[in-house]
Amino acid sequence: MNTRNKPTTMTAFVTLAVFLLVIASAHAQTAANKPADNSLSGRSEFRLDLFRIPAGRQNLLLRPASFSLMAARNARIIAMTVAAGTSLPVVGSGTVGKLTKWNGITGSNSVIGDSNIFEDKFGKIGIGTTTPTSLLTVQGMIEITMGGLKFPDGTVQTTSAAGALFSVTHDFTLQGNGTIASPLGVAIPLILSGAQPNGVVFAAQNTGDGGDGLLGIAGKGGTGVSGTGGSSGTGVRAQGGTSTSGPGGIGVLTFGGDGVTFGAPGMFAQGGNGNLLSGTGVIATGGNGSTGVDAKGGGNSSGAGGDGVRAEGGLTLSGTGGKGVIALGGGSGNGDGGAAVSATGGSGNGGSGGAAVSATGGGSNSALAGAGVVATGGNSVSGQGGGGVGGFGGNSLSGNGGVGMRAVGGTGTGAGKSGGTGITAVAGSGADGAANGLAGRFEGDVEVTGNLSKGGGSFKIDHPLDPENKYLYHSFVESPDMKNIYDGLIRLDANGEAVVAMPEWFSSLNRDFRYLLTAIGAPMPGLYIAEEILDNRFRIAGGQPGMKVSWQVTGIRRDAYANKNRIKVEEEKTERDRGSYLHPEAFNQPEERGVEWLHNPELIRRIKQEREKALKAKRD
Repeated sequence: MNTRNKPTTMTAFVTLAVFLLVIASAHAQTAANKPADNSLSGRSEFRLDLFRIPAGRQNLLLRPASFSLMAARNARIIAMTVAAGTSLPVVGSGTVGKLTKWNGITGSNSVIGDSNIFEDKFGKIGIGTTTPTSLLTVQGMIEITMGGLKFPDGTVQTTSAAGALFSVTHDFTLQGNGTIASPLGVAIPLILSGAQPNGVVFAAQNTGDGGDGLLGIAGKGGTGVSGTGGSSGTGVRAQGGTSTSGPGGIGVLTFGGDGVTFGAPGMFAQGGNGNLLSGTGVIATGGNGSTGVDAKGGGNSSGAGGDGVRAEGGLTLSGTGGKGVIALGGGSGNGDGGAAVSATGGSGNGGSGGAAVSATGGGSNSALAGAGVVATGGNSVSGQGGGGVGGFGGNSLSGNGGVGMRAVGGTGTGAGKSGGTGITAVAGSGADGAANGLAGRFEGDVEVTGNLSKGGGSFKIDHPLDPENKYLYHSFVESPDMKNIYDGLIRLDANGEAVVAMPEWFSSLNRDFRYLLTAIGAPMPGLYIAEEILDNRFRIAGGQPGMKVSWQVTGIRRDAYANKNRIKVEEEKTERDRGSYLHPEAFNQPEERGVEWLHNPELIRRIKQEREKALKAKRD
């Protein structure tokens, strides 16, 4: 063999192979551009062709290597021979809708089968699932090793650590960005804010029996639940659950937090400010026949019990301070009206019972400060109107009972000023022939430790001669001095004299004595005081032996209290009271000229309004 010709022969063989490959590629491209025939009649058999010579061709044409899969009419797979190389039959099976894949070559067969890709009749493709729900449904994790994801706006996302998928957009009600390092959560504090006309922003309803709708437990010194309503809306609204067989649920149940020094209030409510009228801190309306507000003071095993209700009027800089409590008794159709306030002091255990009502009016810088309690009894159509205030002192097991009502006037400061009045009571007016009511009525003994000033005075008893049908009155004896009067009867001795002995405390109590003697039975023109009071005695002389004498002695008080509190017979009115009258009607003046109008304008104005309202209701 000529070895010099081997390279030439090899080069020719390679050139021929390349030429054949080019021709084969062109033929394959031409075949690919022909319209597809998907009918069964136009389908070829299931073939696996490499380089081969088609049967029935006279010219030499090599087909490129190809892998064509087509089900025959009988849905069976027909194994074809390989034109070049080892002849292996193709075996396997497939599922309609699944893409077929080549699984490999065994010793005697070339094996095909189903892939993990499925396409339904609607063109939806599933990977790992035969029930795709979109154009592409993937069951399982998708891993992108390069290239990233391209979105319709042209942006490409290659990582989840930055870009559009870095976080989830949300408002201040959530926290976190939705990633593993920062998962989403509810923001603290949770603030729900938005426009919800005539609706609620947050509603919590528990449908379970006895369950709470909302439970708020604050941290140290914090508030359990705090809410701010929209324009004219309610900050927090709570409704107790309805029961068909037992008591209904409580609308709001609050417990003040414990403190080292002072415990927190169970509830703190503050009304909103308004240009015309500011809002009320709490408005409570009881259900049918129930109490609007039921408050119970805390118990104490060794000291005074807690107050049931504590109310403080609001502060004002230029007007009238707010009222501590405004209470209106419920009206009655044909019976007694309800009491405006019914308060019972807490019972004491070893100490004094708690006060029935403790209220402090709001302060004022330049005008009338707020009243501690302003209460108006309910109206009645045919019965008695409700009491403005009804107070019952609490009972005590081993100590003093609580005071039904305690009133302490405020401190006044400055020359010409005075402290506040503990109680101001104004009689109710009568209409259509009804008599005026009483400003005060005391059933039982009354003790006054200070001076008592009055326009007039008398006793009132059942008439001795007709106690069932009449009263009997007697006026007090008045004096410009703090004067005591003593009198008696004494019989003269054989000398026409007598010694009158006074009590042992007489001289310690009285001074500036005055005497009066009256003969009884016969004239005694010579009757006189022989000796004035000395050692609590005085002597009478100049009378007829054996006759009786009526005597009278007066003295001016000289005890410690009287010496410190002499009654002024005349006193100039204060600058504030000038031009007003204690009794304007006695001088034919309108009631607005009265001192009470001057001192308690709001109270008297309210009384007048109530009176006019009652008259109008009567006329209507």
